[in-house]
Amino acid sequence: MAMDSLPARPLTIAEGRALHRSDAFRMVAPASAHTARGEDERLVSALVLVRDGIVQGVGYDLGADEWTVVYSESFEEADDPEERAAADGVVAAAEEHAQAANEALRAWAGHEDREFEAVEDSAVEAEAGESERARALFERYRAVSGEDADAE
Repeated sequence: MAMDSLPARPLTIAEGRALHRSDAFRMVAPASAHTARGEDERLVSALVLVRDGIVQGVGYDLGADEWTVVYSESFEEADDPEERAAADGVVAAAEEHAQAANEALRAWAGHEDREFEAVEDSAVEAEAGESERARALFERYRAVSGEDADAE
């Protein structure tokens, strides 16, 4: 399922922060960020979004050129703002779903939890794969945001 409310490109860290501060979400947290050589900006390609009563994990799909919903779960929320503020169980449920969304996004993006030695032994291979994804994300970002035209 596509997430049409986000632009058809990866987001900058600043754009992710702006979403977090907006009234549209209770929380927005990056689940995956990328840096490319020679770039000052970092791009976010996976986000955990918490709205009233729902937690979603969304990832930017380079092949489809869109944000896709990888994880979506509802949780009970009190109607009364005072009850909502005091509802520790609701906060815990939202946090559990946010953690599950983050794990689903890591699996979707191909991130693996491995022992330190395994990561150390495969550092060159992993770094090459990540930099290729970062390069593709930055190309897409520039193409959609119009930065390619400015550079030429």
